[in-house]
Amino acid sequence: MKIEVKQDAKLLDFVLNYFPEVSVTKAKKMILYNCFSMQGASLKSFEFILHKGDTIEYQKYSGGQHIAKEKRDIAIIYEDRDIIIVNKLSGQSVTQYKDKKEDTLLSMTKSYLKKKYHRNDLFVVFAPQTEESGIVLFAKNRLVLNWLNNQAESFKFNISAVVENTLKHKNDKIRFNVVNNNGIYSIADKDDKASQEVFLQYTTVEDLSMGDEDYFQINITQTGDKPYLNRFLLSQIGNPVYGDNAFHKQKQGNKILRYCVYGMELLRPSTNKKLRIETTLPRNFDSIALPANKK
Repeated sequence: MKIEVKQDAKLLDFVLNYFPEVSVTKAKKMILYNCFSMQGASLKSFEFILHKGDTIEYQKYSGGQHIAKEKRDIAIIYEDRDIIIVNKLSGQSVTQYKDKKEDTLLSMTKSYLKKKYHRNDLFVVFAPQTEESGIVLFAKNRLVLNWLNNQAESFKFNISAVVENTLKHKNDKIRFNVVNNNGIYSIADKDDKASQEVFLQYTTVEDLSMGDEDYFQINITQTGDKPYLNRFLLSQIGNPVYGDNAFHKQKQGNKILRYCVYGMELLRPSTNKKLRIETTLPRNFDSIALPANKK
């Protein structure tokens, strides 16, 4: 059965609204057991954002032994035959560090694939930095990995951040010339042939100021995979991301970084058609605690 989405909503809310007779528990099971798909791909996250005009395919769950294979310790947002997209927490490692032994998002996702499909080929295409949160894109084979890597410059990202200090403009698109030296950025003159023209484009969502401390939640749009770039540029205009120990030396501490890649747009490998993925922000993302001496 095909269902047209009438308004933007989280997948769980959509199911509860369309099937008012089902409980929250049953609605979650319907999602976990692959009852809902879009363009032939499973939608597996309660927090997946549906948009007005999307067409959802519903297939009644009929039971079976594969239920146990759906159990997992990872937050899968989307999956098809070529890719799998997973939600990452701030501080969670995607790949293994040489001097650490721990379960990573890559290893846990491989375990899920091994259990369900008896294969665990998996490659990282895009992932936020360890201290960041949000969408991680994996390819299920090297052919898809290479295809997606060739499209990387056309990837579009939606990022939410909480920044410190008053913004000069509520919404802005600022041009910079930067030099990228192995992931370390520096501002350059526009005539510097080694520099690249980049943009910081954002809109203000909410004023979160408390007392005499100014904080603002903003949404950033970005094209192409450019690790650390937005955080660097925000520090350059005097609005570092809250909890950013890399670009805000004056306020280093153990605060959780408020920087989340919550949306992504790319071409789906199997169809070469646009695929838009969006999920909700972490809980308490926009909750800012005053320093002890400000209470």
